[in-house]
Amino acid sequence: MSTTTLLACLTMAVAQAPIKAGTLAPAFAANGTNGKAHTLKDYTAKGDVFLHFISTTCPVNAAAQKYYKRLSSAYTGKATILGVINTDAKGYTAWQKEFKVPYQSIYDPELKVIRSYKANASPWVIQVSKAGKIVQVWPGYSATALKEINAAMAKAAGTKIAQVDLSGAPAEMAFG
Repeated sequence: MSTTTLLACLTMAVAQAPIKAGTLAPAFAANGTNGKAHTLKDYTAKGDVFLHFISTTCPVNAAAQKYYKRLSSAYTGKATILGVINTDAKGYTAWQKEFKVPYQSIYDPELKVIRSYKANASPWVIQVSKAGKIVQVWPGYSATALKEINAAMAKAAGTKIAQVDLSGAPAEMAFG
């Protein structure tokens, strides 16, 4: 990985110990890409939510987007992925033009939500239960992690595991 690529991926947050399963999820209020205010409670009131932390400049995150799009589409209306993106509306518009993700995202240009969840890299997924507790943390993505997220989304939705194309996903955990 080049120095430029590495620096692009490290714009998320200062490295810190990952948030632990079983702990209370940090509350947040942030503006969403749909122009509305969003809180963690808005999402957990409906069930588990899968927070997907995104760095707009990370090539590893870019490679992972197709898989998160597929997972989101497989559980539309049943299980929720909420993007937490490290940019403002202008940056999101440019990023969304390329990736066309189907899930709602919130802006986090000052990295307040990202830091509160200790998301040290991108992509990073954290499952938060309806009770507001951290269920699982996936620091990066791999075929195994994506299968686990798929199973967790199915369980949260109360449905069978969706057939999601994960071909081409890395065997080892990848993140930037």
